Amino acid sequence: MDLTTPAGLASLARGVAKLLQAERAEPGDGPDRQRITYADGRILELVFNRPPSTHVTITPVLPDTARRHGIGVPPITVYLPTRSRQGDPGVQTPAQLLADQIRARTETAHTVAVAELSKHTAP
Repeated sequence: MDLTTPAGLASLARGVAKLLQAERAEPGDGPDRQRITYADGRILELVFNRPPSTHVTITPVLPDTARRHGIGVPPITVYLPTRSRQGDPGVQTPAQLLADQIRARTETAHTVAVAELSKHTAP
């Protein structure tokens, strides 16, 4: 997977979305950005540092009203090895590595933040 091209980044984002059981991955606001959207409305923005794309910053996106209520989830940065030895036992693909880091470091906090925001904005 060539992470130096928009097509490679899009392919990686689709792989991550599938592993996270998200609804879809789509282009973000630039060639180095992808968005992963869940069925419940949560959104993650992936920003690939260029060149080379060895680090990915993952930012949980919350509505503007979250900021007014002091609710937020800090972004994380994940290092992607420049060369993966696919097929070697125990070596993760870039998509697996990102998905695991999102699960471990972001997913729960993002879900809690959305639930907390719902409490503040419920009619």
